[in-house]
Amino acid sequence: MRSILSLFLIGFSISCLHDIDIQNTEINGTFVHKITDCDNSANPEESCTEYVWFNDNSTANIMIGGIDYGTRVTYKLINNRIDFYYTNGIKAELSFEIKNEMTLIRIEDNEIWNKEL
Repeated sequence: MRSILSLFLIGFSISCLHDIDIQNTEINGTFVHKITDCDNSANPEESCTEYVWFNDNSTANIMIGGIDYGTRVTYKLINNRIDFYYTNGIKAELSFEIKNEMTLIRIEDNEIWNKEL
């Protein structure tokens, strides 16, 4: 019985350490994603790269879906999830799970976004 309790406590401690790491992760800078099979040769204004620029702890600019300009948004960081909102309060179709300080996973399509160095 003690060994089962010990294993439970060790597993719980490890999972809590993971949560603490995510909670203390600072998200800043620019994250990018290359759109798969994108061909903008017919329209060079269409962007084949998507961006999120984190400005501070509540605002960002996003450039998604091939548009060639950034849109100002606010964001909320809850646990390891980031949700974005347009200035009119409508939730953007963009949210991330934080993998680490260098990698975000887009929830809508499971695509990996990497921090630009």
